[in-house]
Amino acid sequence: MEEINKLSSPMVCVDEVVFDGQTEQGVELDYVLPDYFPDIFKILSCTLTPQIISYSVSGDMRLNIDGIVYIKVLYLAENSENVQCVDQRYTYSKIVDMNHNNAFSAEPVVTMQMKSDYCSCRAVSPRRIDVRGAVSCRIKASACVEYSLPEMPEGLQVRTAEVDCCGKTLFAQKQLTVREEIDTGASGIAFIMQCSAVPKVTDLRVIADKAVLKGTVTINALYGTPDTEHPENSGAANTEKMTADIPISAILDIDGITSEHRTFPEIFVMNCELIPKAESGVLSCELLVECRVRAQTEDSLNIATDVYSTEFETEFTSNLLKISEQPRTLSQNFTVHTDLSTDKGEIRSVWDASSELKNAVCRPDEDGNLKLTGQLCVAVYGVNTDGVPFFCEKQEPLEQTISAENVNDNTVTDFTANVIDTGFSIKPDGNLDITSTINIEASLHNIKPVEAIDSVTVCEDKPKPKSDEFALRICYTDSGNQSDCWSIAKRYNTTVKALMEENDIESCDEPLSGMIVIPTV
Repeated sequence: MEEINKLSSPMVCVDEVVFDGQTEQGVELDYVLPDYFPDIFKILSCTLTPQIISYSVSGDMRLNIDGIVYIKVLYLAENSENVQCVDQRYTYSKIVDMNHNNAFSAEPVVTMQMKSDYCSCRAVSPRRIDVRGAVSCRIKASACVEYSLPEMPEGLQVRTAEVDCCGKTLFAQKQLTVREEIDTGASGIAFIMQCSAVPKVTDLRVIADKAVLKGTVTINALYGTPDTEHPENSGAANTEKMTADIPISAILDIDGITSEHRTFPEIFVMNCELIPKAESGVLSCELLVECRVRAQTEDSLNIATDVYSTEFETEFTSNLLKISEQPRTLSQNFTVHTDLSTDKGEIRSVWDASSELKNAVCRPDEDGNLKLTGQLCVAVYGVNTDGVPFFCEKQEPLEQTISAENVNDNTVTDFTANVIDTGFSIKPDGNLDITSTINIEASLHNIKPVEAIDSVTVCEDKPKPKSDEFALRICYTDSGNQSDCWSIAKRYNTTVKALMEENDIESCDEPLSGMIVIPTV
């Protein structure tokens, strides 16, 4: 018996999702106000903002995460309209086991999405607050998994399928810490009420095994200004908004990348922190961003899908390979309207409105498009006609159809969806119409499943019986049986070449009908 050793055979690289899950972290804070803070009369809001400080993947496929949760509590003191702010940090570490049996040709690519699950805050006393909540991190890891294609011994009949696919994915990533001072023009900043950081890739160039990536991170913030009329009062008497674009640039080393590669650049904001400088209108911004570039080329593979010997019995095993076809990109913006009831009395002004998309999922739908689902969370800060600040929020399901081409059940979508702008208007009934503009950036590729031969055994101790009673045989086929040269040659134990020559057949894959002469070999 002769067996092909698949370990010495050519390799096929397939990008696979090796881990898809999430980890959760509880958050608890028991905080006593410093002496210079006024007593708590009413809590306006409490928010948890989770971020990533660092992460790494160990050799045994363990993901080590160092995270931070920014806790922000806004409250009012008795007989005061000034907003007070408590800023605290909660740090934690997590280890996630991403066990996978296959061997990787490179370290897995990990994507993480942080979100706040829930948050509750109560004033235990006028000087003490108790915060309870939880945050979670959605983790998706993909890697290049190597499979072997066996080399066929001479004398076998081998059926192959030519499959269009992607070549081996080239990938590089780099983390950057960017520090920038933003001059808001204000006379002073008491604290940051809320902020967001939205990344955008603006340019990518490939030069001599390097990818030069450029982009921006748009910082939007709502901050409180000190009470200049009554400087003895603490907190913020008024609020202002600011927007700033911080440039991002990185040079990534990618061996083998050329201008012929199709590239997929990305920028992720892992951590964003704004710190007001004392007695000035300057904000110190520190960003931790991760720049990534994937590069792929078109390729084709000849994959053995069936095999037999005309002399000996043959045994083989198969492996289902999920071959990725050439990916394509998609970028779309859409708007979502949310009706928000304040229940806080008549509105005098709105300070700011913000939106966040949570638990986003993008899948093919039954109509050949993409469907984006998730939870849209909107929040509004403002002041009513009595001059009292208010905060209100709402969460509702989101479902949006995204137009796309060549989408089917085997389409895989790698995507990011971010709220890039939030607007508002006050309706005649006193409610708010919140308009959220959402951008989705996606990389789509179709998966073609192929049953590829994994190993072959030629049983030389089991010869096939031969008959000398006739030189050839005849069989009859019809178009309904879907017969072709390969199926008939295998059934009657002859070679495909002899069958085609005997019957003047030009293409091995064309369906056969009528009388077919079966030569003996």
